[in-house]
Amino acid sequence: MTCPAKTAITDSELGQTFGSSTVHGLLPSSPNGASDRESNGMLKKSIVQQIITSLKGSGVIPSPGKDNIFHKKQTELLKNIQDEYCFYDARYKYVLEKLLQGVQAGYVNNTADTQSTVQKYLKFTQALNQRLNDLIQIINGVTDDMLSSTTNLDAEIKAFDKKINDEQKKLMTQNNIISSNQAVTKLNKELVKFTEQKGKYTNNLLGLYSFLNIVALGLLVYVYKSAP
Repeated sequence: MTCPAKTAITDSELGQTFGSSTVHGLLPSSPNGASDRESNGMLKKSIVQQIITSLKGSGVIPSPGKDNIFHKKQTELLKNIQDEYCFYDARYKYVLEKLLQGVQAGYVNNTADTQSTVQKYLKFTQALNQRLNDLIQIINGVTDDMLSSTTNLDAEIKAFDKKINDEQKKLMTQNNIISSNQAVTKLNKELVKFTEQKGKYTNNLLGLYSFLNIVALGLLVYVYKSAP
């Protein structure tokens, strides 16, 4: 999935949802609750299917028709899906960066303010990670539905589906860390290691990303790989 390398985001935009009067997103406006999820936090297959059925009923997922019109609608849907993914991905990258800055500040000067900042961005990170995981599950359902229809976009849809599944693997790895009750403790430990290794790494945030990507099981894969 190719998204802009850097998108300017502010805290006030973190609660926004994708969509407009003319473009409708795949994600429900409000996140699904615990009863809609498996024990690992993923949406139940039945819930994903309900969402797909609703999207088809509202016309977001086009119904087969004249080949040229159907092709155009499917192409537009793929573009909108990528735009929606990148919308939430930009916010996720932003809070990951803020979270690491907060942990770094707390390591240097551990105060109530720095602890509050870390908890604030940790919650945002967890929420946006879940939104992206939900979106990918829905995208998988949408692409499966599209492939079951007669279309000349099969190769493009399959390539798109592979990219989105690769992104999900990274998200799940990150989710296992940030959902842990010891998430901040783990990050603090890695900062200690980073300080001990500071002679080998440049003393800036990009260097911190590089080091933590190696020792923290890819928590910052998105931020680091998207850096220009």
